[in-house]
Amino acid sequence: MYLKKLELQGFKSFPEYTLVEFDKGMTAVVGPNGSGKSNVTDAIRWVLGEQSVKSLRGGKMEDVIFNGTQSRKAMNYAEVSITFDNSDHFLDYEFDEIQITRRLYRSGESEYQINHVNCRLKDITRLFLDTGLGKDGYSIIGQGRVDEILSTKSEDRRRVIEEASGIVKYKVRKEEAERKLRSTEQNLLRIDDLLGQLSERIEPLKQQSEDAIKYHKAYDELKTKDISLLIHKINNANSQMGNQGEYKSQLEADIKVQEDLLLKIRSDNMDVTNKLNSIEDEIEMKRQELSDISEEIFETKSEGKLALQSLEHLKDSQKAYEDEKSELLSQIKISEENILEKQAKADELLTKAQEEESLGNKIKASIDELEEEYRSKAEINEDTKEKLDSNTQELLTYKNQINHYETKISSLDDKINELSISRVTNNDLLSDVKKQLADSDEVFKNAMKEEASIHSDIATRKEKLEAIKAKESKLLSSYEQKNNKFTTIKTRINTLIELEKRKEGYQESVRRLVNYANDNSLSKKIVGILGDLISVDEKYEIAIEIALGNAIHNVVTHTEQEASDLIDVLKRERLGRVTFLPIENIKSRDIDKETENKASIVDGYIDIASNLVSCDSSLNDIISNLLGRIIICDDLDNARKIAKKISYGSRIITLSGDAINPGGSLTGGSVRKNGAGILGRSREIEELKRENEQIERDLALLEVERQEIDEESNDIKVEIAKLEEFLKYYSVERAKAETTYNNLKKRLDEINTQCKEIELNLEQYSKEKLSCEEDLEETRTVLSEVEDNLASLRESINNNAQEFEDYNNKISKLRDEVSEHTTSAQRFIAERNGVLSIIDVHKETIKNLEQSISRKDLDNEENNKQVELLNKKVSDFEAMLKDLSKRYDEKNKEVALVIESKSKLDEEISSFADRLTSCSDRLNSLRNELNNLVNKYERYILEIDTCKNSLWENYETTFDNVKDSDLYIKLKDSDVASINRDIAKLRSEIKAIGPVNHNSIAEYKEVSEKYEFMSSQRDDIYKAKQDLEKVISDLIEEMRSQFISHFEIINNNFKTVFEDLFNGGTAEILLGDDDVLSCDIEIKAQPPGKKLQNLTLLSGGERCLTAIALLFAILQLRPSPFVVLDEVEAALDDVNVSRFTDFVRRYCARSQFIIVTHRKGTMEACDRMYGVTMQERGISKILSMRLGE
Repeated sequence: MYLKKLELQGFKSFPEYTLVEFDKGMTAVVGPNGSGKSNVTDAIRWVLGEQSVKSLRGGKMEDVIFNGTQSRKAMNYAEVSITFDNSDHFLDYEFDEIQITRRLYRSGESEYQINHVNCRLKDITRLFLDTGLGKDGYSIIGQGRVDEILSTKSEDRRRVIEEASGIVKYKVRKEEAERKLRSTEQNLLRIDDLLGQLSERIEPLKQQSEDAIKYHKAYDELKTKDISLLIHKINNANSQMGNQGEYKSQLEADIKVQEDLLLKIRSDNMDVTNKLNSIEDEIEMKRQELSDISEEIFETKSEGKLALQSLEHLKDSQKAYEDEKSELLSQIKISEENILEKQAKADELLTKAQEEESLGNKIKASIDELEEEYRSKAEINEDTKEKLDSNTQELLTYKNQINHYETKISSLDDKINELSISRVTNNDLLSDVKKQLADSDEVFKNAMKEEASIHSDIATRKEKLEAIKAKESKLLSSYEQKNNKFTTIKTRINTLIELEKRKEGYQESVRRLVNYANDNSLSKKIVGILGDLISVDEKYEIAIEIALGNAIHNVVTHTEQEASDLIDVLKRERLGRVTFLPIENIKSRDIDKETENKASIVDGYIDIASNLVSCDSSLNDIISNLLGRIIICDDLDNARKIAKKISYGSRIITLSGDAINPGGSLTGGSVRKNGAGILGRSREIEELKRENEQIERDLALLEVERQEIDEESNDIKVEIAKLEEFLKYYSVERAKAETTYNNLKKRLDEINTQCKEIELNLEQYSKEKLSCEEDLEETRTVLSEVEDNLASLRESINNNAQEFEDYNNKISKLRDEVSEHTTSAQRFIAERNGVLSIIDVHKETIKNLEQSISRKDLDNEENNKQVELLNKKVSDFEAMLKDLSKRYDEKNKEVALVIESKSKLDEEISSFADRLTSCSDRLNSLRNELNNLVNKYERYILEIDTCKNSLWENYETTFDNVKDSDLYIKLKDSDVASINRDIAKLRSEIKAIGPVNHNSIAEYKEVSEKYEFMSSQRDDIYKAKQDLEKVISDLIEEMRSQFISHFEIINNNFKTVFEDLFNGGTAEILLGDDDVLSCDIEIKAQPPGKKLQNLTLLSGGERCLTAIALLFAILQLRPSPFVVLDEVEAALDDVNVSRFTDFVRRYCARSQFIIVTHRKGTMEACDRMYGVTMQERGISKILSMRLGE
């Protein structure tokens, strides 16, 4: 077997389709750094199933897809295919050529294929187990894998040795067996839980099942007896109603005669009453006229008296007017004399006030001049005092400042000396800490980088694991729900099919006829039962069933003759009564368009019932005849609106089954429904079958998905465990480095802070000292000037004191004189104001008196006119009184004549009352008899309705269905009491049983069978667990035996190859003291001239050559068909490169070598060479060359 070719497209830097063909022998892949030559090695690892993004030198798996350049768009997928020649059937596969393909889309979806057939990653991994190939094999050594072979971690070394020793397939089988064992144990726990749950349910279900059987037995007997009693009551009521029909007709005729007689008496009485009412109206009218005349007489007399009183009052007012006018003129004359006297006195007082005010103003001017002069001198004196106080205060302040500056300068000199010494010490310490911090930071960053990478890998896997667990939990829950639903639906389907088969729900006579017809070859004469021949949308089923009523049980035939023949069969075989619908007879009967148009505009209108039914076209006339005049609407409120709109001319039915009948009667109430009715039964069966088929497919998919999830979960757990071991090591390293770094950083910060503080303090103290010295000198100069000013100011203040005292005395005397003149002027003004007020009062009085005289003159003129009018009015009133008295006497005579006519009519009405009473009593007696008879009828009808309702409510059947069925036993009146006792007893028994689980019989049977089945399964699973434990034990023994034998061979080969490669020296592989399958593996090497030592102490070239020695030692034991080496000899010198290529040549006969290299010696030794270049930035191209041609 060997590698024939590698095909790439969209992988990393190879966007275009690239073909790399390989020959046997040595093939080199060369190119400058960054050209993409290592991407060839990555492609081989990736297509063979590599899942570690880190191993592929990426951050996430999508990084392997070509990401585009400035001139080229990114691709949406990456695809790599690798082809092997398997003619020697090295791989256990039937084909001579094997092609492995892997494809990844940017959306995250991926595909795997073997020879163009889709497969799983696990299939590819299993194909290469224990071959040295595959993602974990020793045949592909990429960049950095040399260190992995000689890793400080025993796990890495063990993985390589186990692959070489050929025990990986056993290990995988052992892990699979352990996974199956864990799964088996989980299944065992689940079955134990289920068995526990079932065992808890069996006993209660057994008791419930027994109770249900008792209940059904008692209920069936109760149903038969109760139905028989109800039918007996209905028949009795119908019989009684028929016997009393003739008597009712006779009563109704007698009542009609009496009602006619009563109407005639009332009519005659009405004529007389109308005449009497007319006379009474006339009497009332004449009395009203008489009353009106009396009222006029009274009003005329009252108005005449008022006119005479007003005339006398006006004459008295004219006499008083002359006296009042003389008095008012006298008062006006006195007020005018007082005004002249007071005006002269007011002018005299004004002159005196003005003289006093003039004297006061002259004295005020003198005071203002003195005060101005005084203020000027006082301001000068105050300024002098303020300056004296200020200079005294300044003197003290400057003396204190001088003392303060001298003390502060001395203190600052001491601080500056101390800080200079501290600065030199801290600078030396700072240099040492910075060096230590840089070393610690480097260690910390390396540890963090490794830890972050491992954390990322673990987090990714844990997230994936959590998602898988959640998915598994959801999957199990979904499986259980769907399984339960599947069982429930299956039971329901069987029940509905059985009901459909037995024609349950149809009248007994219809069922008998159909069964008889099927058994006696008469089925050709029956088209079908109407309910079976039509289909309706689910939401209209109730409305259409109510609309059809008993017509749903009608049997459809082609012709009238067929219906007649079937009626003969019913009579002959005594099968009951059935209604037939011959297609040739029944004609369409549609609602008129005007009614339909009126109904359609009302909210809630749905359609005519016949339009909502689907059926064969031959049945259209029948459907139209039965449903063509029935309107369907959404609810009762809208039905009432439609009924009013069409004047209650058609039947209207709501979706819930309520109906408004022609004429306005309403039918409605609850509609008892347990599942679909007759119309919906077939639909429900088909829907349930489709639903169960889908559930069955879902259950199969869920089981497959659950198995895949289990496998994926176990793989991730193994990867997480390995990563956590790495994480522990790097966590410890990182913690040590972090602690050291933090301590040094803290110390560095402290030293930097101290140095900054020292520099700031030095600068601050130097500035403060210089400032203090300058301030001290300036303060001493100012102090001398202040002392000179103080002496001059004290002398000026003493000279001004006597001059201020003389000014104050003069101003005080002049102010007293001004006050006296001002008081006199104010007194004269006040007196004058009082005199002027009195003058104004007199003027106002004169004005008021003159206005009063004018008003009285006008009033007097008006009174004269009123007197003339009143004299005329009194004369008119006297004439009117004479006329009214004459009219009153005439009306009195007319009223007496009309009253006499009324008395005669009253006597006639009295005789009518006696005749009317006699007739009414006879009519009431007849009506009472009729009401009693009607009440009996209503009681019989109520009893019939109650019994029929009981049949429907309790047993979902009708009187027509059961009156001829086996459920009805004919009773005698003497049997009724006994049947009632039996019914009461049966109801007591049912009540004593209590709540009944009707499904318990089937549940008990199902749970018992399930318990037995699961007990059997538990035994099988327990046996499988024991078998798995034995398989795991056998695999461990086989692995241990093969590992030990192969390890010894590899160790011996390693010693030999090491000695050949190094021209001497020795090396060995050592196992730890624990179990060989889990113990540590250590490699010791001793190059020529050195001591035996650990690999970590070797140089880079020595480590590289040692790893190569181990690789060739493994190839001697288990030659790999091909080996890919990616720059493994990069650390070797030319001499060792030559030894390396010689060894590779030696093994070329058994293995094919593909080497990615930079070394000239390696290139020279190869048979074929591929060059990788980047003609365009970011895009790799491959050129091939066969050497020696």
